[in-house]
Amino acid sequence: MSTKEHTLGLSLPHWSDFRRLFDLPKEERHRRWSLLKTYIPDWIIVILINIAGGLFGLLGPRHREFSLNDQSIQYSNHYNYVPDYVPPLVAYASPILSALFFLVFRRRNWHDFHCTVLGVFLAMGLNNTATNVVKNAAGRLRPDFIDRCQPNITENPKLKLVDYTVCTQRDLAYLREGMRSFPSGHASLAFCGLTFTSLYLASHLRYNDQRGHAYKTIVFYLPLFCAALIAISRTADYHHHWQDVLAGSIMGAFIGWFGYRTYFPAAFDPNIPTDRPYPSRIPKPADLAQIGESCGRDLPVDDDPLQMGIGSSYSMRKFEPTAQCSTCQQSISVPLPDTPASNNNYSRTHETILHIPSD
Repeated sequence: MSTKEHTLGLSLPHWSDFRRLFDLPKEERHRRWSLLKTYIPDWIIVILINIAGGLFGLLGPRHREFSLNDQSIQYSNHYNYVPDYVPPLVAYASPILSALFFLVFRRRNWHDFHCTVLGVFLAMGLNNTATNVVKNAAGRLRPDFIDRCQPNITENPKLKLVDYTVCTQRDLAYLREGMRSFPSGHASLAFCGLTFTSLYLASHLRYNDQRGHAYKTIVFYLPLFCAALIAISRTADYHHHWQDVLAGSIMGAFIGWFGYRTYFPAAFDPNIPTDRPYPSRIPKPADLAQIGESCGRDLPVDDDPLQMGIGSSYSMRKFEPTAQCSTCQQSISVPLPDTPASNNNYSRTHETILHIPSD
């Protein structure tokens, strides 16, 4: 039984792809400017959330009482096995670089790239805000807090606990950071950004094509494995308790998924095209359908049939199988609105992207 499955369809960019970014009809320039304005509220919200996350990080944590005999906070202080700059760098860079790769070598879809960047900054802003708020509210002491504190006494007062006033540590920022153990910021940052990356790669590699390719599983698995290694390192260097790492990992993974689903459909739904974001808020009119087609390529550059309509938004629909008697197969086709004959090549293209065998 022969089948024709979805392929990556990678290609090097042509100079005409970049020329068309600036050589657009007046109507298309107006549409893109109007489309950009619809995302201004989103960017304002994202910027405010990221600013809020940074400001909450500057606030001091709750001061807990503690026992000098508590062995869970008596570990020696170690350097960070994973430096502080690595989790945010990986979390921001990995999904954006993945989207840039598909932008340059595959689809040439700027809408996809913009939604990725917007979704990443939304997810990371929410994650940073939530992490810093919970850290300050919980005020849990790190495993190496006694070493940070350098208390001026060796025993607790009889029948009493002590607080930070017994510490002789002169670096107050270093001491306060020892009171921000729960949840782990490294774990939440890593799982937020790398969960977004895993979902993006799984969707754009068509993990749901029901053909069972091992390389797609590996590509989906690797970012999550890297996030787990970053999270585990925080218990190895005595900067976090295991509960902190677990909570940060769960919170980061959920917020990363939430940010992804804000602008992209479900990554594993076999009934919809997963390798593109939700349709443009202002669809491309049918008479401009040819604008943005890549030189010598079948796939459209900027918009695709699911993002084009005739003066109205064209929402994402499910695939409808159509018979192909010449090959004894069923092809998965995308339902399109009635458009001029000049747009027929898009219908042909997307009828041959995926095939499923007939019964």
